[in-house]
Amino acid sequence: MSNEQRPQWSQQRADLAGMTVVVLGGSGGVGEGVVRALLDDGATVIATGRDQIRLDEFAGRINNDALHVTPLEGMSDDLEEQVATLTVRFGPFDAVVVSIASRGSQGRKLLLALSDDEWTTLVEDNLTAVFRVYRAFLPSLKQNGLLLQLNGASADIPFPGNAVVALTAAASKSMTHTLAVELQNSGIQVYEIILGVVRTRARQLAGVDDRRWIDGEEIGIHIGELLARTSTLTGEVLQYFIDKAAGPVLSPPQF
Repeated sequence: MSNEQRPQWSQQRADLAGMTVVVLGGSGGVGEGVVRALLDDGATVIATGRDQIRLDEFAGRINNDALHVTPLEGMSDDLEEQVATLTVRFGPFDAVVVSIASRGSQGRKLLLALSDDEWTTLVEDNLTAVFRVYRAFLPSLKQNGLLLQLNGASADIPFPGNAVVALTAAASKSMTHTLAVELQNSGIQVYEIILGVVRTRARQLAGVDDRRWIDGEEIGIHIGELLARTSTLTGEVLQYFIDKAAGPVLSPPQF
């Protein structure tokens, strides 16, 4: 994104040269924009996802030597071993961005119509997996590193038909906020960013788009500024990026 295209709320282009960032879910709709922005600001990026074929297609589309892709599953038995291998090769890391979520395969269902298996799968994919990647990646961060979760507005509002997505979003928001307090004297900066609707490649390919929605690259620009400590919101754990024009703010909107 050129300087002319950068949002008005942006302070200045972050200089991330020499920094290494892991983006969990980097090949996903939101993650792709984040990866593009971080690469544009000079970072080396390791993007993870569940599917190797999708990751390879993603890497080919980005076509940047500073991007590395690797499959990683938050619920895998060998998660910590995989993270240790990544850390030996690329770490320690300046930042870990967590952008993982799943609506499951059951489709829209009323909360009490869910089976036990559907409930368990959704909770594992949207909450337990976040906990596990926090635990696995925290030791791989530099002493002044950044740990950041991208979350949805359903963390604050009801989501009929996808209740477990909403309740796990709320729970992971609380978990991240609590972790920030527990780590407040460690040097690690922990952030939770609640997002509005994001313009993703998948939505655009499906013909669903609105220029008033947030661009993934704008989210990445803000993350870059937090990492570079140039953002006016540096150090503020809980942030909202709902309105494209307003940019990231501290106060939740009136939903």
